[in-house]
Amino acid sequence: MLSLEIADADGHWLEEASTVLDEELLDYLAALPGLPALQDLRRLAPDGEVLLDEAARAGLQADLEAIAPRVRRRELPEPPAWVGLEGTGDIRLGEELGWPGLIDVLNRIARLLALARQPGMGMWAVRE
Repeated sequence: MLSLEIADADGHWLEEASTVLDEELLDYLAALPGLPALQDLRRLAPDGEVLLDEAARAGLQADLEAIAPRVRRRELPEPPAWVGLEGTGDIRLGEELGWPGLIDVLNRIARLLALARQPGMGMWAVRE
């Protein structure tokens, strides 16, 4: 599981400013061609925190701008219907994704990128 989170200049995490990408969603995004920054999220170290520098954030922004119209037109492979089921097979433990959920995830990432542009803010990728 990967969390994208925002911390202020004092290193305090902003609880309302995070989003979780589970392994199924990371696999889906990594399989999409032409989105190197989203693919890089899948390749981050298995555990730990990585500060996403300006270049990494710019890459994510470019990928979001490239993928958004394709998602709206549904020109990509069908996203997973459910995520968060790793090894359980129990749909009650997961979260519905599909096209609406994918749009929501992309919007949350875009919001985090906007917050990270504010002075003193940093965007972190946290793997658990």
